[in-house]
Amino acid sequence: RDLINHVTHGMVVKSLATQQLSTFEVLRWQQETSSPNEQIRQLAIDEIGLMLKRFSLSGWQPILLNKASRTHKNSVSRHAQFYVSQILGFIADNYDQALTINDVAEHVKLNANYAMGIFQRVMQLTMKQYITAMRINHVRALLSDTDKTILDVALTAGFRSSSRFYSTFSKFVGMSPQQYRKLSQQRRQTMPG
Repeated sequence: RDLINHVTHGMVVKSLATQQLSTFEVLRWQQETSSPNEQIRQLAIDEIGLMLKRFSLSGWQPILLNKASRTHKNSVSRHAQFYVSQILGFIADNYDQALTINDVAEHVKLNANYAMGIFQRVMQLTMKQYITAMRINHVRALLSDTDKTILDVALTAGFRSSSRFYSTFSKFVGMSPQQYRKLSQQRRQTMPG
């Protein structure tokens, strides 16, 4: 759980085992997660998940980047990094609730526009995009691992409108929630073990 939390919050980690991952695999995953073929995309996502499980079993450590590699073209201050870290934690704890930018900004005691600006500068995506991605990832896990109804899954992950959920899921994943669940179940049935 710690490993997943660190990785999904942007931390770079290193496996303590040697030769776990090649550059070729990373490049292949990068291509395949953008593939128009939904089965290829899902296979790459599953492989990444298994790699993270292997990392968690073999041990890992965070990589502390030097100052030169931490700063990018927008040169993010420690102040901004601190607030974004607080924002990420709040979103991780509350993405399944009705959550607004004002809620997030109020939690970290910042003006909403300022909070949105530093978040986007540090994370290279908007808060809304990040919250939606968190919700979609939660939905994917629930569709794969539970028999809850699709509406229940959507509500559990923080979506408040079924029509918005269906369109958002299809846009992010490239298929409907029903298709995704069916594909996940088929994949589970064909897996050895």
